Amino acid sequence: MAQPEALSLRTNMLWSSVGSITRLVCNYLVGVAVVRLSHGFDTAGGLALVMAIANLINPFADYRLRTIQVTDTKGERSAGEYVGLRVLTTALAFLIGIIYSLATASFDALPLIAMYLVYSLATNFIEVLHAIDQRHRRMDYIGKSYILQGVTTLAGFCVVLWLANSLMAAVVAMAVATILVGVVYDVPRSAQFERLRPVIDLRPAMSLLVTLFPLVIAQVCSSSVLTLPRQYLESSVGSEALGIYNSVASPVVIVQMGAVYVYSPLMGEFADRFHSDKRSALALLWRTIGGILVVIAVAAALLLLLGDPVLRLIFGDKIIGHTDLLLPAIVCTVMTAFAWFMNDLLIAVRDLKAGFLGNALAALTSLVSMKVLVDAFGMNGVSWVGVLSYSLAVALLSLFLVRDYRRLGSERGGPPAQSSASSAKS
Repeated sequence: MAQPEALSLRTNMLWSSVGSITRLVCNYLVGVAVVRLSHGFDTAGGLALVMAIANLINPFADYRLRTIQVTDTKGERSAGEYVGLRVLTTALAFLIGIIYSLATASFDALPLIAMYLVYSLATNFIEVLHAIDQRHRRMDYIGKSYILQGVTTLAGFCVVLWLANSLMAAVVAMAVATILVGVVYDVPRSAQFERLRPVIDLRPAMSLLVTLFPLVIAQVCSSSVLTLPRQYLESSVGSEALGIYNSVASPVVIVQMGAVYVYSPLMGEFADRFHSDKRSALALLWRTIGGILVVIAVAAALLLLLGDPVLRLIFGDKIIGHTDLLLPAIVCTVMTAFAWFMNDLLIAVRDLKAGFLGNALAALTSLVSMKVLVDAFGMNGVSWVGVLSYSLAVALLSLFLVRDYRRLGSERGGPPAQSSASSAKS
């Protein structure tokens, strides 16, 4: 059977953006629903806590494999090998999540954390299929998958929470909906391009996972930048404070994700150009940064203009007195967006060590500053921790990228730098 025809870059970017924004809005509405369908912010705080833990654990499942897979311009591994790697990393992440939860959270919260991990890891696993779609330039499949995931999880969460008045049951509904979308929609479409049967050869798989481990630690460090102060806020002030912060700060993520939608479809192009025509890669880099700045400026202006009335409309009197959380959260998410972008660029040139060092600096800054800033600024302290930590990370990562650019081969047709190429070997 003939493969579906590839789409243009513009069409792929459009579908990816529409799908991602739809899922982002649906995910935010889950946070709105948990406040509207429950009393106070305690339940929202409980959901925010399990989400924070999942964000910290997800890097062990993700292992930056989608970026590695999309930028695998030399065909180092088959789709089946990437699927097999996802199976291993997903199992590893679930185990680590349970151990971490036993060590840091109350035993009563463990069932909810475990079920949310199932939902989160299922969402993450589908990305191995999306990487195949992206490699074959059919990101319309990705966009439609995101739309289906967002709509079905939101509908399942709201209906079950309303009928059963149980956060646990609502999260189960989200997990079931996500798994069904993956099995019924994503698998048949990705299977048109490549064989999906998992290939697990333990020795090379473990060798690759060891090689990529700095990326995982880097991503864990990046996630911990905001997870640590959020957990400190919850332990020192209470679940209600965390619920309020999460409810106000959640829509601000649209600034960060808007930047991701600009550069994510271009990562394969960056990998090709950095290793074949680095002057062209530099031109694309500046155009991409310009696009990111435009998207960030528009999104931030809309949030500052409409954020207060929209939050009051959504949450009513519950949110009065807390909309001052918006501006610091916007500044934080801008710095987060640029940190993510710099990390992915360094993966494209296969400088794994640089990503590790930049994110380790961010995590260390967060750990050192969180008590001082949260105690001084309360809920806003979480955002200021992120601003400080990610600003330092972006500065260091930028210096590494400049160094790697200079080390690359000739401006057209030259080989990649030896240090970057050796980092990519499995």
